[in-house]
Amino acid sequence: MSEIRLDFVTKRAVIFTNIRENKPTDLWDKNIMNVFEKFDDIEYSPNCPFCVGNEHMTPENHYDSEENWKVKIIPNMYPIIQTEMEIKSINKFCYVSTGIHDVIVETPKHNETYFTMDLNQFNIIYEKIHKRYKELINNDDISYVSLFKNYKMLGGASLQHSHSQILSLDAIPIKLNYEINSSYEYYKDKHSCPYCDMLNFEMKAEKRIIYENEYFIALEPYASAYKYETWILPKNHISSFENEEKISYLSEMLYKVFNLLYNTIGNFPFNMYLNSLLKNKTECKDSYHYSFRIIPKIAGSAGFEMSSGIRVNSVYPEDAAYNILKKNNLINI
Repeated sequence: MSEIRLDFVTKRAVIFTNIRENKPTDLWDKNIMNVFEKFDDIEYSPNCPFCVGNEHMTPENHYDSEENWKVKIIPNMYPIIQTEMEIKSINKFCYVSTGIHDVIVETPKHNETYFTMDLNQFNIIYEKIHKRYKELINNDDISYVSLFKNYKMLGGASLQHSHSQILSLDAIPIKLNYEINSSYEYYKDKHSCPYCDMLNFEMKAEKRIIYENEYFIALEPYASAYKYETWILPKNHISSFENEEKISYLSEMLYKVFNLLYNTIGNFPFNMYLNSLLKNKTECKDSYHYSFRIIPKIAGSAGFEMSSGIRVNSVYPEDAAYNILKKNNLINI
């Protein structure tokens, strides 16, 4: 059976068709998940700029001394945008963009990943990320801060050593701006926050939630565009990440969710990113929730998706949630 589902806020369409999960192929190795399973057993690499002992290969740490560091934030040596450059308009469709591009080196160990590190390491990572995010978002010259993580080659990473990135811009991203505007239109029509309504709907349905703690909830979204796409949202209405006060609970949630996903689909490549209210959208603070979104890169995009803008997903979110809970012995069969 196939069905089209619409995103709760943006009305973005996704076609779900589980019959395509078993379509034949002689191009994509069905045993590729075995490759995803492998961890590197090397704790230190002399050629890795992020390994402890190789600090001379990277710029200076923003916060801590180079001795006995657990997590460090450094300027990206190959930034997407330039820092300290005069803004220059080339024409009405092009101007020189400036900002700050940092790398968060998440562990001193070369082979430690989100699937193997302990809860304490997650706490250290996200306390530092939160601190840096607040510094950047409060900079008057910055309009938008992007926090994201690429993992493995299929996730767009160029280095194995666990790291994420934080990039600030003087430009507004159209995609996030559209989502925030859509949430505001919902709010004006319904007089309620669409994300609060979505969470209430999901908690009543009990079909797509995979984990929750006192302050956060993790779910497979109703119109998930990707297999095992997972969202993490605060239960309370918090529109901006910089206003989050329960970082230890967020860290616990991320630690738990990555363990649940690893036990289900292995050491998979992924992207993770943060969506948070834009600085110039204060009127939307009552209609938006910040969220972390995990996108496993275990299926590619093809011509239909690119031409139509409509994703095709062969795993229903209800099935994804069931599989996650089953693999982790969290439901009775």
